[in-house]
Amino acid sequence: MIEFVIQTWTILVEILTEPWSREAILTSTVAGLCLGLLGVYVVSRRMVFISAALTQSAALGVALAFIALGFFGWTGVVMDILPPVGGIVLSFVVVAALLYAEEIPRLSRDAVLGIGFIVPMALVFLLLPMFPHELHEVEAVINGVAVMVEPVDMYAIAAVTLLVVAVQVYGFRGFVFASLDPLVARSQGVPVRAINGVLFGAVALMTALATRALGPLPTFGLTVLPAIGALGLNVGLKWVFVLSAVGGAGCGFVGYVLAYGVDWSVGATQTLVAAALAILLRLAGAIHRRVIR
Repeated sequence: MIEFVIQTWTILVEILTEPWSREAILTSTVAGLCLGLLGVYVVSRRMVFISAALTQSAALGVALAFIALGFFGWTGVVMDILPPVGGIVLSFVVVAALLYAEEIPRLSRDAVLGIGFIVPMALVFLLLPMFPHELHEVEAVINGVAVMVEPVDMYAIAAVTLLVVAVQVYGFRGFVFASLDPLVARSQGVPVRAINGVLFGAVALMTALATRALGPLPTFGLTVLPAIGALGLNVGLKWVFVLSAVGGAGCGFVGYVLAYGVDWSVGATQTLVAAALAILLRLAGAIHRRVIR
């Protein structure tokens, strides 16, 4: 046990003293916090597929950005800015289609999400072989090899996380009301459509940035798995959001440290840690309910 603690401490010191790994682990932690917070809305509204659709759309946007960089020969600051912008643009296209579907009864939300998931995935695999020079960079995004993170991605994720947390603290009751009972909320004058636009926009923006920095797999996992676990506990709604956010941050941190220590894929490890957390929280919730009966 002592040897394990010493080894873990050595790995932590090594990670935190290297600038490239320190930036990556901070990005993973902050992104996990924001995704875990937003994931409660995604899971409670039975829209888990939206995260999958947005991650694939963001991956396609990043792939198209790398292809454009190679085709036009752009360098410098454009190389740092264009990939996340490409992911954000395509993510917002999916969100716009989703908001349109919410207002058109005959247009299925699942149909929009299905198209937003399948078509971008197919296009990514179709386009990549045509541009071999960009294959390595895009594969790193798709597979979630978040060993190194660009500073611009770290700062963008930190800024968006601060904004999302501030908006949620300020308008928490309105967001929850519009999400859990939209019909009653509309009847009482709550701007449900505007709230949905802000919420879906935040999910799209954070998903696009996290997909660029971490990859689609951990982005999807950190969005839905901590929330699934937190929603299984018999705690107040505010605590569900807090636990999901803290759990997402913890999974991003622990997953990176574990992957670094045993030389595993970072994105896959973060996702598996989040899955383990979800299972443990669900078991804790089930045991608690059985005890209080």
